[in-house]
Amino acid sequence: MRKGRKLVIAVKCDYCKTETESFICDAQGLRFCRLQTPGYPPDKDCQAQHTRNKYVQKKEKDKSLFSQKEISF
Repeated sequence: MRKGRKLVIAVKCDYCKTETESFICDAQGLRFCRLQTPGYPPDKDCQAQHTRNKYVQKKEKDKSLFSQKEISF
């Protein structure tokens, strides 16, 4: 009896732009790498890095807006 072919899905990570087989998707449809051994923290988690960077950029933008308001008075 012949073995059937295995389907391997590989996608491109939207954060680090590498091709990966282990990935996760968020609500906006972005795909991220996630290399993890079950029971241990992830070795590589692009989604966490993406959200962390997004939050930091938003904070910096808010700071710059507040500083512009203070100067204009």
